Amino acid sequence: MIAATDGFAWAADALIVAGLLLITIGVYGVLRLPDVYTQVHAASKAAFLGVSALLIAAALGGGGAIVARTVLIVALLAVTTPVAAHVIVKAARGRGEPMRTPGARDESDPRFQSSEPRRHS
Repeated sequence: MIAATDGFAWAADALIVAGLLLITIGVYGVLRLPDVYTQVHAASKAAFLGVSALLIAAALGGGGAIVARTVLIVALLAVTTPVAAHVIVKAARGRGEPMRTPGARDESDPRFQSSEPRRHS
């Protein structure tokens, strides 16, 4: 029979592999995606999801203090990662960085603004 700690060890190992895989995919996205907007999206998703998986894996093997720290760090990452990504994208937009993704459409461009107010149905 498998002990409960063996189950936690397997889960922690799986979360470590998943976290490293997510971070690796995020790095690949930063290198391969065409513009800063999509690169920031890939980096922010990889940072939050990958690091969260690694932290949860650490919490599975630790005591109450480690679990409390993990919860705090994941909560702070959940709040700060999108804010940081937004600030970076806003700065890129202010610099006039073009959208190079095929089919991308800048909806804040005045050419795409309609004079009629939006109606929600």
